[in-house]
Amino acid sequence: MSIAAAVNQAIERAPAGRIFGYEVFPQYREAPEAVVRAVNRGVENRRLKRVAKGRFYKSRRGALGDVPVSDQECVRDAMYRDGRRVGYVTGPALYNRLGLTTQMPRTIAVAVNGATRIKDFGTIRIRLLSRRAPISDSTVPLLETLDVLRDARTVPDASIGRVVQAMTKRLAECTAAERKRLQRLALAYYSPGARALLGMLLTRLDLEVLPALQASLNPTTRFDLGLDPADWPESQAWNIR
Repeated sequence: MSIAAAVNQAIERAPAGRIFGYEVFPQYREAPEAVVRAVNRGVENRRLKRVAKGRFYKSRRGALGDVPVSDQECVRDAMYRDGRRVGYVTGPALYNRLGLTTQMPRTIAVAVNGATRIKDFGTIRIRLLSRRAPISDSTVPLLETLDVLRDARTVPDASIGRVVQAMTKRLAECTAAERKRLQRLALAYYSPGARALLGMLLTRLDLEVLPALQASLNPTTRFDLGLDPADWPESQAWNIR
């Protein structure tokens, strides 16, 4: 079978509405130019639509014509490559999913281990944010928690007390191994403020705090979060006020 025929066959079998790139074609490694030409012909004859550079989808037919790719699929495509997790939703869209805010932004922030850039799909914009922390299915829930702790003061329409209370509950639901990994991620990739807040919440829950977590903080640094020490007495040990 020729490369063009193999690509056409793969296109026929592709699920409608699912974004994909050249990497789905096994022939791409050996003959990338031939695969690109075959895919481009698919775009020219309208069997495929190009959603971004190197990314395509086969549209569904609806009563009013072709159905555009969904916003959810655009976000999914930003988070996965070859079935592997490479990103996760963060920022206001994450806060909304966690029930911390009712605001849902038009621009969805996706943390990735790559360059920062913006993708505009018309109905939705995705801002890819460069992050150094390792992103995988197992680390994403931990990174989400640390992102919220880092941004606790700036969550829209949410008091600092509400945010901290929600993260206390989330920490309590983690396993001991997850909490240790969470602290190691905080030590390697997050700000002193996030580390201090994590330490305070673990102290409140009477859970193990790695000695390195508090040792990583400057004892003269104060973190102004607006927490009431009467409600959060553990804050004083972590220089949080």
